[in-house]
Amino acid sequence: MIPEVRDIVKDFLKETIEATGVRIVSINKIEGGWVVEAEVAEMNQYLASINPEYRVFEKERYVIKLDAGNEVSSFKRARDGEEELEG
Repeated sequence: MIPEVRDIVKDFLKETIEATGVRIVSINKIEGGWVVEAEVAEMNQYLASINPEYRVFEKERYVIKLDAGNEVSSFKRARDGEEELEG
């Protein structure tokens, strides 16, 4: 089940935020689903808008919640010290 959750989250982030690299940091089973934390390499859009040849990537952290049917029910960019989505 965990490999399936990992693949769902990676595909979701690649499609939704056009992430070029996704590393799963944690997967936690909760009542009614899963909470997954992922580190994502995102291109710096500001620098790319100045000069398309600039390919600067930044590491961002996301928290993704899946329901019991393994559908993504919510996601957000996490701040330092923030680990789980509420309800």
